[in-house]
Amino acid sequence: MLLSSDFDGAFNFLLGGIYAKSKTTDNSYYVNSFALDYASAVLGSFGTLAGGAPPSYFATSMYRNNSLEANLESFGVFGEIYVDLTERLTFTGGLRYNDDKKDVTARTTLISFLNPYAYDGEPFDSPITPLTGPSGVFDADPGTPGEQLTQFREVGFDEITGRAVLDYEVTPDNSIYASYARGYKSGGINPPLSPVFDVAESFGSETIDAFEIGSKNTFANGALQLNATAFYYRYSGLQLSRIVARTSVNDTIDADIWGVEIESVIRPDPDWLVNLTFSYLNAEVAGDQFFSNPRDPGGGDPDAVIIKDISNGANCAVTGPAPGVADAFVAGVNAALGLRGPEEFPSDGNLASSGAFSICDVLVGAVPAGSGLALLSPGVEVNIKGNKLPQAPEMKVSMGVQYTATFDNGMTLVPRVDVALTGEQYGNIFNGRVNRIEPFVQANAIVQLNSADERWFVRGFVQNIFDSSSVTGLYLTDASSGNFTNIYTLDPRRYGVALGFSF
Repeated sequence: MLLSSDFDGAFNFLLGGIYAKSKTTDNSYYVNSFALDYASAVLGSFGTLAGGAPPSYFATSMYRNNSLEANLESFGVFGEIYVDLTERLTFTGGLRYNDDKKDVTARTTLISFLNPYAYDGEPFDSPITPLTGPSGVFDADPGTPGEQLTQFREVGFDEITGRAVLDYEVTPDNSIYASYARGYKSGGINPPLSPVFDVAESFGSETIDAFEIGSKNTFANGALQLNATAFYYRYSGLQLSRIVARTSVNDTIDADIWGVEIESVIRPDPDWLVNLTFSYLNAEVAGDQFFSNPRDPGGGDPDAVIIKDISNGANCAVTGPAPGVADAFVAGVNAALGLRGPEEFPSDGNLASSGAFSICDVLVGAVPAGSGLALLSPGVEVNIKGNKLPQAPEMKVSMGVQYTATFDNGMTLVPRVDVALTGEQYGNIFNGRVNRIEPFVQANAIVQLNSADERWFVRGFVQNIFDSSSVTGLYLTDASSGNFTNIYTLDPRRYGVALGFSF
């Protein structure tokens, strides 16, 4: 719904509203592998053999993040005013109220309950009741008393946002502006995970206070267009995702971003066109923010012990009040489990802590009260204040050149070349050499033949002319998946021909 005015005077307005409602069912995410199938079969077969139950496997034999239903209901009302304060100065002001409600019914399973081999129906309808797993009755929602087959969570967010803009026309070809805007992105619900992974059930909304000043200019009768912008963005609750227990979850941090952008269009004569753009970006974590680095769960603490959990593949860390205390504690618990004690990592591993295989749940249950020992999952937290935000290149430069050749019959041939440089960036909030993404260059070319009446065209193109395989992004999986790194690269060189017609 939208209502706008078109008065002859200095004042106009716009009023509107929006309402949205959506429902998603059976939105599931799976991770399957031979190792998981093997473990579910072996553990289930031995378990049922000992207990006298029908031959069974432990379901589900794959990691299954099963979202049964997700609902969203959102509405907003907004308005803007446009006021000509003088013949050259214009003010734009607006406000908006947002209201979002979300709920999710979901569950996460991996080797969680027995299911007979002979039963080919839905695993959650297993005829073996109650659903039992290695640690007891299956419970999809440890945060709610009793055993639940699903977890239900609902959240709500509301926010008032708005903007204010002043535009001043210095000349008909030159203007300057200043603006402030407050933006909002609603929070949400993380997938259900075991409490051992220490992941918040929900995450909050994201807000931004954006300040900009800029200038738009045309010179030399249109031969040069030059626009420049300087900006400062202050984020509160910036939403960043990470992989935990094979599932994407969201965290929130505060961040400050500032930079400049310059873009120009140059026409030395009517047949030539040159585009030049430059941007500089400084994007950093603001204030003290503490997170565990999946590449170093010990957080650089030489007195910590990094634990690889043999029951689920996750990591945790044990810390103590004095040197050697954590190592001695883990060695004692592991001896009772038939496991080896802590050992130092190789000198070239850049890990200050020692490490051991063990079971995090057993260790946390064995910590004596008042001992000063602590078990931290997924690891020791470190302060990331001042770190660069991921996928935020410090510099970008691009240039494009095209020429229009006009033939005697009126047809035109337009070749164009574009080259873009993307500067250094990081693929992970923890930065460091291992997460650094090197600067890269991409070049594209196109040539287009247009008919005299512009009723048809023939276009040939080449993307990534030099067939560069530069890395453009990366993300790190979690410990239970092996902490491997996924990378993104430029698409390989592609070329082709396109035809177009208008009727």
